Amino acid sequence: MVFDKALSIVEDVSIASAFFLLTMLAFINVVSRYALHASLSWSTEIVIGLAVYLIMIGTSAAIRANAHPNFSLLSDAASGHLRIVVTVVIGIALTGFMVLLLWLGMDMVTSQLESGRATAGLRIPQWVLSAALPLGAAFGILRSVQLTVNRIRHPKPLAEATELLPGG
Repeated sequence: MVFDKALSIVEDVSIASAFFLLTMLAFINVVSRYALHASLSWSTEIVIGLAVYLIMIGTSAAIRANAHPNFSLLSDAASGHLRIVVTVVIGIALTGFMVLLLWLGMDMVTSQLESGRATAGLRIPQWVLSAALPLGAAFGILRSVQLTVNRIRHPKPLAEATELLPGG
């Protein structure tokens, strides 16, 4: 329970911070471009990087809140043991997808780290921005397993299951 709360706090603070910084940088860039006729080209790299972090951590938070796309029609139509089987299959598929993202993300980050690749404008190591993919996928794996276990323990139709995970 403590781990879940801590992970929820990390997700929520990361999402709020990334959204705030992304919005502020984009706003400042627009004002700078139109009022001062000077674009802050460097801000685009940071905005895109923040957007990727926002999406990947947001994916984990969506799984926590059971707000991700899933096959609710299948699990809601099933009952008894069949519902558990469908829930497990959906959980395996979701977790498998997150494992694939983690694996591919780690491969990309490792490659960028080894090559010393940096962004064009600010010369930020590219792996710093790309680390959002494996980080979000790792969070997603934890949340997928957690959601699947909770749906097996508390088998309700999705329409009734508004909060399957604490903190969601």
